Amino acid sequence: MKKIKILVVFAMVSIATFYSCTDNNPIENDAVTQKSIANRTAMNELKIANNISGRNTNANASSPFCFELVYPITLSYNTGTTVTVASLQGLLTILAAETPTLYIDGIAFPFQVTTNGAIQTISTEGQYISLLLSCGFNTINTDLLNSFCFDLVFPITILNDNNEEVTITTLQQFTTYLNNPNNGGQTQFVYPISVLYNNQTTVIANLYELYQMINNCDDCICTQEFVPVCVQTPSGIFEFGNMCYAICAGYDQNDLVACDPSACNVSNLTTVITGNCNSDFSYPLTINFNYVNATSTTFNIRKSSGVLLGTYSLNDLPITIPNYTSNTNATDYLTVELNNTCSATQNWILPNCGNPSGNFSTQLGTCFNIMYPVQVQYQGALVTVTSNSQLLQYYFPAQGPIPVMNYPIVATFGNQTFTFANQAAFQSQISASCN
Repeated sequence: MKKIKILVVFAMVSIATFYSCTDNNPIENDAVTQKSIANRTAMNELKIANNISGRNTNANASSPFCFELVYPITLSYNTGTTVTVASLQGLLTILAAETPTLYIDGIAFPFQVTTNGAIQTISTEGQYISLLLSCGFNTINTDLLNSFCFDLVFPITILNDNNEEVTITTLQQFTTYLNNPNNGGQTQFVYPISVLYNNQTTVIANLYELYQMINNCDDCICTQEFVPVCVQTPSGIFEFGNMCYAICAGYDQNDLVACDPSACNVSNLTTVITGNCNSDFSYPLTINFNYVNATSTTFNIRKSSGVLLGTYSLNDLPITIPNYTSNTNATDYLTVELNNTCSATQNWILPNCGNPSGNFSTQLGTCFNIMYPVQVQYQGALVTVTSNSQLLQYYFPAQGPIPVMNYPIVATFGNQTFTFANQAAFQSQISASCN
């Protein structure tokens, strides 16, 4: 073990000596460095831009930043050894030699950069973060919110702005912390931490390894929407921020379980077209699903428009809707609601049943009902009608998709009531709910 330590120290001293003498200009290294998450972020972006792992040492150095570092700069390793770098090429050579046990984790403040020919002095970590943000780069907090294809294993411990340890036990707590603008944009973990990646638990020993994990997720960008889903693993139930994160980690809809084993859960929802099209352009649709912890004997089915299709008994599963009608898109979807606390959604490709668009006479009284009386414009006069049959006397398909009525009118779609201020609004709801 002692021999290994001597070799590591010798290697670091050799690197420091070499880069201190780059450009044949020895540099006295009296600067004091400090650990910098922002600098690790910058080094990570620099490695990505120059494809460090597959880099040809003769290739031209490339900077991804909207600024240029003013050399020399002084950096420090995680071991405490400092090195002064005299050029971008020298910096890339150092970065190419990094390992999870020997990597750059600090920089000496102040240092200078040039932006559009102007010199700027960076004196603090906060100024360094702002500099990177001005170039469009993420902070580590933003990467954790938006780009990770892994899930943290909770609890985790972080250091707050007062360098005090804070324990976070759930993903929701961590998301709240990351979204807090007062946390400085830089999460300081107390390592090691564990993550779930590719269905396996991986231990992350330091910031260098965390960025390596983040780099695995470049092809998997998810939104910040917090709609948690959970999967069962050999290590227990793990929660992801939303389904996108779960998919990135290698799971699909069939892997989902209840985040709380005692909570309501709907899974394996299927929708199957089980017959031929009907004459009114509808078709039979069979629905089935699994469920646990139901506190009710019934469930709701809600169409893609949000309209409640009906309430059904769990004992009747699977159920068939004999005359399901869809929108005019290529696909449709519905949502099953159980206990008013859990739900699942499924989509399917529509059958070719023809286009019911403009079929006001079949939609009136089946898809929606109008609250009477209403007034209809006919031959320059307003005519008051009080029933569906009267209204259909003033429906002329060649002249328009619906009768010309005097607005506002009130209509019900399923269990929802709408007041429409004009014909365009009424037609839009018909299109969404009936076609």
